[in-house]
Amino acid sequence: MSGIIICYGDSNTYGYDSRSFSGGRYEKNIRWTGLLQKNTGLEIRNHGVNGRCIPHNSPQIRFACEQTEEWGRKAGGWMAVMLGTNDLLQEPGFTAGDTAARMENFLRKLCETEAVKRGRLRLWLLSPPRMKRGAWVEEDRICRESESLGKEYQKVAEKLDIKFTDTGKWKIPVLFDGVHFSEEGHRKFAEEMQKETELLFSEE
Repeated sequence: MSGIIICYGDSNTYGYDSRSFSGGRYEKNIRWTGLLQKNTGLEIRNHGVNGRCIPHNSPQIRFACEQTEEWGRKAGGWMAVMLGTNDLLQEPGFTAGDTAARMENFLRKLCETEAVKRGRLRLWLLSPPRMKRGAWVEEDRICRESESLGKEYQKVAEKLDIKFTDTGKWKIPVLFDGVHFSEEGHRKFAEEMQKETELLFSEE
């Protein structure tokens, strides 16, 4: 295969290793993005940022749209968006429905960019893997909302007519915090993403 996937996500795209007190990062050959590139031959661009929520205020959305335009001019390909975990963790009382509404607003703005309108960059929405009870997830409510995110995101993808994948079904192993992928989690996520990308590029 040949092609480009821009992975726009949070710490699980970045490759954060919460076992490190100094905010460490897994090596490229452990991160799912690095494994996906190695196993498929695709160019996988890691644009994960620790702590990133779905862009929802004007400066955040404007910057994301500017990045999208730049990526569309310089590269093209697919832009895989996997966000929502931090929104549930950081916004008191936030539900899967609230998170999906925020995502829909963000993706609608991306759809208005020239890069997306002209088809130079195609959007791919991924609902993040489910959180579990752990050091960072102390409420069962958050786990329940995390489990509901896939269904809510699917509705958004159908409205906007973009590709969707529910990674919450993959049962990705996480570390003690209940949020971040273990090394095994990265391997499994890469394996599942490889299946998705092979299907994706076979349909082009």
